[in-house]
Amino acid sequence: AKPRLASRPLSVAQNILPLRQPRRPHSMAPPDFYALLGVDRAATNEQVRNAYRDCAMQHHPDRGGDPAVWSALQRAYDTLSDPQKRAVYDRTKQDGSVGAEKAFGQAFAEKGEGAAQQRGLSIEAEMAEAKGKGSTLAAAGFDMSHAQGFEAWMRNQKGMGKQSFYTAEDLLRSRQYGNIEATESTAQPLPALSATAVRFDAHGPPEEVLYVDRACSLPDKLAHGEVLVHMLAACVTDEDLLRVQTPLTVLNDFPPFNRTNNKWEAVPLPATAGVEGVGVVIATAKNVPTLKDHPLEVKDWVLLRPEARRRPAGCWSTMAVVDSSMLIKVPAQLMPVRHLACSRSLCTAYRLLEDYGSLRPGDTIIQNAADLPVGQAVVQLCKMLKIRSINLVPDDEAFEQTKELLVQLGASHVLRDNAKVGEFIDALGQMMPRLGIDSLGGEAGKRMSVALRPGGQLVMHSLQTGQVPTISPSLLMYQQISLHGFNMAQWVDENGVEAYKDMLNTIGELVQAGNLELATAEAPVRGMEPSALKAALSSHRRGAAGRPRERSVLVLGSEAAANEVYFELQASIRSMYGADEP
Repeated sequence: AKPRLASRPLSVAQNILPLRQPRRPHSMAPPDFYALLGVDRAATNEQVRNAYRDCAMQHHPDRGGDPAVWSALQRAYDTLSDPQKRAVYDRTKQDGSVGAEKAFGQAFAEKGEGAAQQRGLSIEAEMAEAKGKGSTLAAAGFDMSHAQGFEAWMRNQKGMGKQSFYTAEDLLRSRQYGNIEATESTAQPLPALSATAVRFDAHGPPEEVLYVDRACSLPDKLAHGEVLVHMLAACVTDEDLLRVQTPLTVLNDFPPFNRTNNKWEAVPLPATAGVEGVGVVIATAKNVPTLKDHPLEVKDWVLLRPEARRRPAGCWSTMAVVDSSMLIKVPAQLMPVRHLACSRSLCTAYRLLEDYGSLRPGDTIIQNAADLPVGQAVVQLCKMLKIRSINLVPDDEAFEQTKELLVQLGASHVLRDNAKVGEFIDALGQMMPRLGIDSLGGEAGKRMSVALRPGGQLVMHSLQTGQVPTISPSLLMYQQISLHGFNMAQWVDENGVEAYKDMLNTIGELVQAGNLELATAEAPVRGMEPSALKAALSSHRRGAAGRPRERSVLVLGSEAAANEVYFELQASIRSMYGADEP
């Protein structure tokens, strides 16, 4: 059944500036809670508690202390003694009482002010430095110090794949060296196991080549670095379908991909589909809990790490054997399972607003496919950030229901996305967005580029049409419209897993505060018939009368089922190798 979103009237206080509040003098900076208690930022909870007790002996009003100082100390202790409030404070310098929505808005504004312009090469500054040193350009070309040369080399390796310095762990994990294997001492034998999985024997249209295998055999052991994951849910995304339809290894032979070490890995067929999902670890190879990087233990909740070039992990299965380096450990209660299954969409929306358009409160953005998870998240984040959103959705029989859903989420405007450019421009009126978010490409992206203000940015994060928007040269030259591409896997490669986890934690706080809802359709895989599978694969393409289109989330298991399988698995392993075997 389609999830229903509860109606929540907008609060005037959330949508207008508090004009009557007195301004804080610039000299009155918010107090530093760590300094108030006299502890270091790395202080443990016990150290915080002891420091608070010492302060109480000196500053409590009953002992002649100042009530204002005592109130500040209490607020500092309440914040730093609570792990969640402390995490929010460390990121935003605000105590947990401001709420997730306000903290998010303040952090967004601070980052925008500090990074409005990214630093690059300043020719004027470099020439001034050269004149000051009395240096001249070297006749052979470059005259750089060792440090400058090494920095340039490191900078130019980004996106080029791993360059030498391979560790033993790299060689054991790499699929390029199939003849290098760890000893059996790290492997964990498994009893005979099978799973229900969505698989394909050949690449092609997903609706034609995908099928449900109710007895998919799993390996008889967990090799070095591998874990067995009981999958909970997986969102059907455009990348999932692309990796089924096309072997991306064909790109390895063409420039610029043939000039880098960052190649797409081949997918051995038959294969299980799925690149994004959430699950629970129920068994590990013997070395995994002690790994320096990517250690995991039984009952850890994990997400599939966004990977740009590695072959899909195959998570459209009730159980999957996955290399631990492809997983990210997350708190079990970070957010509901449906949100975790769609977490890449939520993170994509976050990054698009954070990284492009130099957005400020009062600005305007425009996006197509606004009714799908990325678009829904953009709408709600824009509402929190006081940014107007113009949302284009399919001109189908479900338009009115789709419009109602998005307005309920906080959309400023909802328009029909069709080829009637004249009507589209008239509907925009005087609104000229600073940022365009394109999920479709082709003519749909081209229409949005016409709507942007001078200097606006059009960012593609998905190409459902398979075509790049054809932007008019006049827009590029005279309006300075720029075209960008965004891929979450590439972002994680460049910024690291820890930055991705920080973003997930921030989004989790917003979800827990009720500020990020998702409308999706659930599709249980157990007992799924071919017709139901086809419906799940295409539910995001077009709405029907009275029913908006939705992304499908494949329901693969539950936490209770994971616990049950874990105990059965451990009993089987003990019976295989005797009670003395760990």
